[in-house]
Amino acid sequence: MPEPKSTKRPSATVLPLTNPVIEPAVQENALEVENVWKLFGNQTHQFKSLDKEQRTLEEFARRSWVPAVRDASFNVAKGEVFVIMGLSGSGKSTLVRCLTRLVEPTSGAIKLGSENLLDVSDKRLVEIRRTQFGMVFQHFALLPNRTVLGNILFPLEVQGVEK
Repeated sequence: MPEPKSTKRPSATVLPLTNPVIEPAVQENALEVENVWKLFGNQTHQFKSLDKEQRTLEEFARRSWVPAVRDASFNVAKGEVFVIMGLSGSGKSTLVRCLTRLVEPTSGAIKLGSENLLDVSDKRLVEIRRTQFGMVFQHFALLPNRTVLGNILFPLEVQGVEK
């Protein structure tokens, strides 16, 4: 008599999604962004005194505040490639300018390693921008005689850092 067919489905192996460069157990955050807000308008320093329930578009309109970045939080691990994408006018450039403090955030925390960039002195911020943190602008600051990689490497070349 033939063996009855099994009704069990074959088991599947589920592999976790991991960064192929760095194993999750050893990943350290190079950058931690916590609850970053950027509001434009007068007296936006009052934002910090609002309860979470008061942080509404209606309240912002009443105060003539324009929210450009709302409660952005994310981590970037060492060695990770991280992309900020969005529609035109969604706040991408403002967020990146807040990360480098070219625009001062209204509230939140931006930690590069163990330092909160919102607490460092202007002198320390200049040092960090020169050695640890940079920004390549989309249009006007690219050197047309260089490739994308060449534009990224240019500040390092100026500092005498090898590829």
